[in-house]
Amino acid sequence: MVATAFFHVHGVKYVLVKRAQLWAADNNEFVYFFSCPHLTVERYEQCLQLAYDRGSQLIHPDENHMSSYIVALFLCDSCDAEAKKRLKRCRIRKSFQFSLKGWMEVHTAVVDLGMDSVTANSDGRKTAEFLKSVLHPKRKKRGLFRK
Repeated sequence: MVATAFFHVHGVKYVLVKRAQLWAADNNEFVYFFSCPHLTVERYEQCLQLAYDRGSQLIHPDENHMSSYIVALFLCDSCDAEAKKRLKRCRIRKSFQFSLKGWMEVHTAVVDLGMDSVTANSDGRKTAEFLKSVLHPKRKKRGLFRK
């Protein structure tokens, strides 16, 4: 593991005064960065389990908990085809008290620097789009007429 990043959002809706609270929602995201020269299936499974274990310890489903995302992000020079296949098929979800106290999802993504590609599971689709926009920024057209 190279780095970690945590993001917490607390949203509240109230009427007139803050004591008259209608609802409150907590959203959490725990990102774990892994770096390796070559990603194998074994290394992927070990790192995913490490991220899941550490992220699960940080989730505290209470009455305001809405969602928590555990993100395992892999940076590698090369990647086994089987490791990418398992990463794409990764679906780990958990609801707390029938989603009354929120839910948890695991997002996975790999940045293959050798192939210059980004691959993610279905839950991590937005993460992959963000990573692609960072790695390959589009140039804005500078024309005379802008829309």
